Amino acid sequence: MDKSYVTMEACPICKKETGNILMDKRTVFERKTINPTSPCAECKEKYLSIGVMIINPKTGSLAIIKDEAYIRIFNPVLPKHKIAFADEAIIQKLISSQ
Repeated sequence: MDKSYVTMEACPICKKETGNILMDKRTVFERKTINPTSPCAECKEKYLSIGVMIINPKTGSLAIIKDEAYIRIFNPVLPKHKIAFADEAIIQKLISSQ
């Protein structure tokens, strides 16, 4: 299958298609593209209702930690949309501590 300027957006958590179509005439996409800022509705309800997703947009690595843990570790204010970005080393440390 040839590459295209159109792609289906995929959830960074479950990797399922969200139903959104992304287009960019400057970028050649694969069939599905992970959008690090756009979890699907099911993952938002299941995970982001109780926690914050911390993701490395370059690698796609992510960790989800409870709101209380985020406040204790990082900042007393939760990030907008409960999504934060971090370096790979921080995410791997969070994953290994679970």
